[in-house]
Amino acid sequence: MSRHDTGTKSFSFERVLWEIQRAFYSFKNSPVLALLLMQAAAFIFVQAKGAGKIYLDMIGILLGITLLSWFFTSVIHGNKKIVIYTLLLLTVGTMLQCIFREEQVLKNPQYYETHNPAASLQFQYILGFVMALVAAFLYLNCKNLSSTKALKKLNLSSVKVCRIFFYFSLFLSVITLVLAKSVGNVRNWITIGGVSLQTTEFIKFLYVFIAAGLLGTKENPDKENIRAFYIVTFIEVVFLALQSEFGTMLLILMLFLTFIFLFIPNIRYFIGTVLVMAAGSLGLSVIGMQLTKWKAAGVFLGTNKIAQIFLSNYNKIANRFIYWLHPEKDALGLGYQLLKAKESIVLGGWFGTSSVTELPVKTSDLVYPALIQRCGMVFALLVFIVFIMMWLEGVQLFVRKQDPYHRAVGAGFVFMLFDQTLIIIAGSTGLCPLTGITLPFISSGGSSLMISFMIVGLIVAVSSNVKWKGTLEDEEEQDKFFKENAVTAKCHTYLRHLNDHFPRKSFRAAAGRVRRSGQKEESGEGKGV
Repeated sequence: MSRHDTGTKSFSFERVLWEIQRAFYSFKNSPVLALLLMQAAAFIFVQAKGAGKIYLDMIGILLGITLLSWFFTSVIHGNKKIVIYTLLLLTVGTMLQCIFREEQVLKNPQYYETHNPAASLQFQYILGFVMALVAAFLYLNCKNLSSTKALKKLNLSSVKVCRIFFYFSLFLSVITLVLAKSVGNVRNWITIGGVSLQTTEFIKFLYVFIAAGLLGTKENPDKENIRAFYIVTFIEVVFLALQSEFGTMLLILMLFLTFIFLFIPNIRYFIGTVLVMAAGSLGLSVIGMQLTKWKAAGVFLGTNKIAQIFLSNYNKIANRFIYWLHPEKDALGLGYQLLKAKESIVLGGWFGTSSVTELPVKTSDLVYPALIQRCGMVFALLVFIVFIMMWLEGVQLFVRKQDPYHRAVGAGFVFMLFDQTLIIIAGSTGLCPLTGITLPFISSGGSSLMISFMIVGLIVAVSSNVKWKGTLEDEEEQDKFFKENAVTAKCHTYLRHLNDHFPRKSFRAAAGRVRRSGQKEESGEGKGV
């Protein structure tokens, strides 16, 4: 039997050369050529804004990412449209960030005489692209890697991997609460060895895998897994609230509802969850107002430490709504960002302006108003349309994919990018309260940009011919996500004991007597009439 007949053909050197050759031939008649020309022509626009030199420092990396992304996607037979849309957004983001850096050079020319203004952006792009390739490779080869001697000893299962991801996300939340410095009452950055990391970006990334592992390994998830999914989400939301990271918390809740709607066949779960969330929000608002009154009156319930933490977060959310509706009430404080954003949108008009309004956090939180001001509303609408087309392509991927786990991973990341886009664009344009998250591939930021690269790499990997079925081993029954210890076992035993001795019959008999007496009264009233 020849070597090619043993099933190793797909891993041979000849196979790799053939795939590269096929990718090269597909490149000649592909839209990526037009994209490369657009990236080169963008130099004219950036040069007109005075940032041509910085863009030239970036264009080599941008072209390299474009070509390598196309060839990689062709080799693994991934979705090329998603790659094209991502590269379009990355091109726009590169143009805008180069313009921002040129504005910084004009403000501080002495600093940039000895520093390359594009250096940090170059590093972010290279790191993000490499991590995207690594994430896609690991996902495509997960089954093979789990069968190696090093990992086989761990006897991993899908639920065990979910548990590891969950514990790691909790670890990130705890060390953030302990080590992070509060910036604007938000604690989501930690510094390790001089490198700053936004831990909430990794937490939301892990959340998709946890959700997919709990709800996507079977067509009909077990009640145990559904219960674990609710508990995990609640714990994640509580830690994000403690960090005052309400942008990521809103994103997690939107993903939570998305997973329930798409992967739990019983629609009552979704309706019930929405009603409970609405009731919970109303209840927390009532508690917040009452604690505020008690605090003003000096009552202990409103002045203790737990109440202070709750009131701090409650006031922050309440202020977001108050100054979203009336930013002029605190024009130099809490309403300043939104007023400046609206000013930038008005000045930008349909085609942009050369007069620049100084925006706070214009490279991240308010990047969309900055894009409107410098490039115009028409250009900004085109960017939003690209996001919509990318989302629609992801929805088609969800519909076409057969395996539930890969559908869950793909849908989770596609909706994450789109929900994040909706939150930041609506917030920065005044359509909803402003939250501090980034616009994927347009905003700057090392952690968020790297995670965005990894998300797209995983979406492309899911869209390819993945060889494994979403589980690490063939299991008839999966292990429970939350293992039962002595304390929980006693609690369950006690609850079952109460359930067995609960006087349900007497309650039903009493209810029947009440119902019959009501019917007799109605019949008596009818006769009197």
